[in-house]
Amino acid sequence: MMKSLLNFRDIGGVPTAEGRMFMKGIVFRSAHPDNAHKNDIHKLKNLGITTIIDLRSPTESRYKRKDIEGIKTESLPIDFEKQTRERLMPYFTKGNSRDIIADISNGLYLEMLDAAIPVFRQLSEILVSCGGSPVLIHCQAGKDRTGIMCALLHLVAGTEHHYIISDFMASNDYIVPYYRKKLIARKILTLGLFPFDNVLYAITVRQRNIESVIEKVKNSYGGIRSYLNSSGADQSLFDTLKNRLVSD
Repeated sequence: MMKSLLNFRDIGGVPTAEGRMFMKGIVFRSAHPDNAHKNDIHKLKNLGITTIIDLRSPTESRYKRKDIEGIKTESLPIDFEKQTRERLMPYFTKGNSRDIIADISNGLYLEMLDAAIPVFRQLSEILVSCGGSPVLIHCQAGKDRTGIMCALLHLVAGTEHHYIISDFMASNDYIVPYYRKKLIARKILTLGLFPFDNVLYAITVRQRNIESVIEKVKNSYGGIRSYLNSSGADQSLFDTLKNRLVSD
């Protein structure tokens, strides 16, 4: 659908455990739209998107193009660029390190979940106050931080877990082929010295990560309502947000 907007999709159109439906056309997700072509920007506007949620840190987005005219950009940073780089990079050049990379990645997801509490409150407030207009949520690649935020919205809606997992894992269909080409080129330029396999493995999303997030919301926070309320949100925000996301 989008030639210049990687990992783009509508997260709605799936049933909830209560027999309702997470509405289509309300929440979209993608990688960053910095290089979006005019045709794709036109498509975003035709979808009715009036707000873009940028989860990147100021450091990550410092080279981005100017905001898209007619679409408001809200910066809600979840800054894990430095932690991710410092923890993962030492293992990129080591053999038999996939298990370590997977464990580090999973730990980072759980830390991001904790750090995202105030961001999720802000995102929820934007969703209930934007007059019914659709929003686009993105980070850099639209897979980790964006994946967590979208999973949390699904939990609010009461989406069955296998649909949450399916939406999360779909990032691999978009991201892995794209980065494989880029990493192969880098491996060639470095005469085979670039640690292609480990870097691609680190980029790939794993079901374990989102399952750990869902489990922590349930067991450590007492559920998604308590997770949102732990931010100090108004007690009515959860119900208002849920009504915004689901239809009969």
